[in-house]
Amino acid sequence: MLWIFAQSLAPALYDKQEVSQRRGKAESALKESSLKVHHLFESGSWTHGTSVAGRSDVDYMAWAIASRPALPSSALRSAKAAVEGCDWKITSVQVDSPAVAVTYYSEPNFDIVPAWYRDEVRGFNVFWIPGRGDEWILSAPAAHVAYVNRQNDRLSKKVKPLVRLLKAWKYHVNASVSSFYMEMRTAEYVAGETSIIFAIDLRSTFRKMIAEEVRGMNDPEGIVGRIPACSSDEKRRQTLASMQTALANLERAEAAEKQGDKSSYWGAMFGVFGKDFPWPDW
Repeated sequence: MLWIFAQSLAPALYDKQEVSQRRGKAESALKESSLKVHHLFESGSWTHGTSVAGRSDVDYMAWAIASRPALPSSALRSAKAAVEGCDWKITSVQVDSPAVAVTYYSEPNFDIVPAWYRDEVRGFNVFWIPGRGDEWILSAPAAHVAYVNRQNDRLSKKVKPLVRLLKAWKYHVNASVSSFYMEMRTAEYVAGETSIIFAIDLRSTFRKMIAEEVRGMNDPEGIVGRIPACSSDEKRRQTLASMQTALANLERAEAAEKQGDKSSYWGAMFGVFGKDFPWPDW
């Protein structure tokens, strides 16, 4: 059932021409702004192939060549001001640190992150980007895409669907935890596995994050240092409690499946994923 559900979470491809037109207008506006953006490039879940239908925006980094301001909030305000009004299809532009959230009258929406090149590590570009506490943090998007892809390829293309399941839980319960953190925790966990069984490994991934109390993690690629999980300790505690509830529900679902109790199984999975989880076919 989890495999079927994971497949249903994959979004349909957006119209490439529409995405290109929207990107072009935003890029032109940012090039003319005080940030002097050189170009936009894709990052995040769309590039990783772990986005969730109806939930994940298209993530862009805006490679800026102007002097980097002291505070990320200044860069975010400049990016917001530049994008506002650049396209009649935009309905709102908001700073949603660490990005500028650009909402259009129809999907896809964009998240744009101002980025300043720092250096290159093992052939991968490393950037300064806004952090959640109005501080600059490091990001190496291409390195992390490659890391996730290696694990996904090694494990029969099952790692990315596992990440989608975790993100589906996050969106259902509105957990205040970084999607990127969950993706990297998952990739780190499966690096020690020889196969993926969704029911088992979903529980194990939750256990891994719970054991670490949903605290920031070291970059498994050793490039950017720490990868934050939540923007505050209060949100971390709330997320930890939500993960503990999810794990308890998954364990109840496992027991119900062994007993052939479809109603109890679906009820437990509803607690994790909501009403879109399919009725069991076993």
